[in-house]
Amino acid sequence: MAQIQITEVDINLLNPSIYNPRKLSEKQEKDLTESLKRFSFVDPLIVNSHPDRNNIIVGGHARYRVARKIGYKTVPVVYVNLTLEKEQELNLRLNENGGSWDYQLLKAFDISMLLDVGFDEDDLNHIWDDQFSTEDDQFDSQKAVAKSKTTEIKTGDLFQLGQHFLLCGDSTNLDDVKKLVGKNKINLVYSDPIYNINLSYDDGVTTKGKYGGTKVNDNKSDEEYSIFLEKTLSNALTVVNKDAHFFYYCDQAYIWLLQNLYKKLGIKNQRVCLWLKNSFNPTPQVGFNKSFEPCVYGTIGSPYLNSNATKLSEILNKEISTGNRSHSDIMDIFDIWLAKRKAGQDYLTPTEKPVTLHEKPLRRCTKPGDVVLDLFGGSGSTLIACEQMNRKAFLMEIDPVFCQVIVNRYQQLTGKEVVQCK
Repeated sequence: MAQIQITEVDINLLNPSIYNPRKLSEKQEKDLTESLKRFSFVDPLIVNSHPDRNNIIVGGHARYRVARKIGYKTVPVVYVNLTLEKEQELNLRLNENGGSWDYQLLKAFDISMLLDVGFDEDDLNHIWDDQFSTEDDQFDSQKAVAKSKTTEIKTGDLFQLGQHFLLCGDSTNLDDVKKLVGKNKINLVYSDPIYNINLSYDDGVTTKGKYGGTKVNDNKSDEEYSIFLEKTLSNALTVVNKDAHFFYYCDQAYIWLLQNLYKKLGIKNQRVCLWLKNSFNPTPQVGFNKSFEPCVYGTIGSPYLNSNATKLSEILNKEISTGNRSHSDIMDIFDIWLAKRKAGQDYLTPTEKPVTLHEKPLRRCTKPGDVVLDLFGGSGSTLIACEQMNRKAFLMEIDPVFCQVIVNRYQQLTGKEVVQCK
């Protein structure tokens, strides 16, 4: 074994790593300051000597910070030669037993690395779910569609967006579904198909855009609509884990149809969750106007449920507060979801959903790193929610224009490159 060499290094030559996730409390830093004053350095700093990471501190950030503060000119250093990935792993291992974690910085680490150094499932939930929630990405779908009218995307194109995938294809086509998912196994099927309520997708919701062209028929007979949905569900069943969740949004008139399909296909009906909207457009000619959208929930096997979700009325319905008396009667009803909705004229597809709505099933029914299948990608809000909560999203979208919208939306949020798969 090579002998460890300790070198005295000018403190001004060293640089802390920007990703270091460990932080000290005020008391811990005060105690460390006193220790350095009394005993000087007992442990040297660990510093990288790799050409791409030269003089970046790997271990000992707090000691470095305190040493600078109290006037050290040189500090003892042990050099290691590591790539960035190995450097980050060593940083986590060195930090595991001291101080507390900066969860915002931990989110930047790869899940497999966190698991490898000793973080467990509960730790991951704490990093992504207990500390953070989805946020509206302020996406303007009208402007996005206008910018995406001219696109080079064509049917059959597959894209990788970070850890997510998008296929311009048909969710009723099994070959397309298999091409999208590959060897992955799906933990949650989360889909928002056309509602079959005789809306013109050629004109969008408010004649401000198109969706799907002549490929979309929103005026099917019940039998035709049932066949359409059954194909997508059957295809999803071929790529899911033996334990999986299913969520399908629908119009109120078709709850029965989806429940019958679930039963026929061996999916156990569990609940009908209701998205209670904060805004909707009353129609005087209708006796009772719609104020919610249903989502039919079912399972196969015994899928994962977040055991840390002990206060579901708070976790799943954050818009509720003690001052909101209009919803006080549903404080403890967990299958009612509250998420703020934009005005109807701001939507380009009839079934478009806010990003914050998707947090509810994602938080309850998946854990960080799980795989989510959305067979009707639309404007990509499911992918954005998965990106924010560190789930892997696999999206199918039939319309090349909306595929371009999804690509642009992801890039706008993350600044990351989107790669077309060969």
